[in-house]
Amino acid sequence: MSGPIPHGPRRLLRGESVADYAIRDVLIRHGEFVTGTVLDLGCGSRPYENCFNGRVKRWVGADYPASGHPPAARVEVFADAMVLPLADQSFDTVLCTQVLEHVPEPLDVLRESFRVLRPGGHLVLTAPQYNGLHGEPQDFYRYTKYGLEHLAKKAGFVVRRIEPIGGFISLFTFQTTIHCAPLRRWPLRGLWQWAGWKLERRFPRPKDCMGYLLLAARPDASRVS
Repeated sequence: MSGPIPHGPRRLLRGESVADYAIRDVLIRHGEFVTGTVLDLGCGSRPYENCFNGRVKRWVGADYPASGHPPAARVEVFADAMVLPLADQSFDTVLCTQVLEHVPEPLDVLRESFRVLRPGGHLVLTAPQYNGLHGEPQDFYRYTKYGLEHLAKKAGFVVRRIEPIGGFISLFTFQTTIHCAPLRRWPLRGLWQWAGWKLERRFPRPKDCMGYLLLAARPDASRVS
């Protein structure tokens, strides 16, 4: 893998959406849990692969054949996330970003993630709480932190952390960029995204966030006294 992706204000000023920036930010802050052999579930073009260099031994991209995420060459395993053709306990980490809203049976995805994780392995998952319809008609759900916690525990995981992705100001910035044409033009787009993120850091309102990061672990019975 190449070197880590720089993460800073320049990404926003160059036109990255504040939503993508916020997801990358929270993933990097939890990068210590993305280790070993990683299954990138619903990988698309694998945008976060280079965020965790130095900890990852092998990165396996899996996606649904008809997901529409280019390029297909970045996918090693074409599969339905609810029925993975992968061996039990074969991964140290499952990374699943912005996928859970697109599957009709999300609990099945978490159960499959649990199955393919080794004991002590981690699920690092992001899902939206607020977002417009996208990827239609395969757009089924939105998630609160309580909904994610419920699903994770039902699948057998121990929930270690649930953190908001952005907040009200980031959400407002993202939605106005989508719906207001002048804000989609450079350089105003970059300045608007950057200003929204800076204000978010100063005046956080996490209950009105764009989504959540769930960090959960498969219990390791060998470590229980």
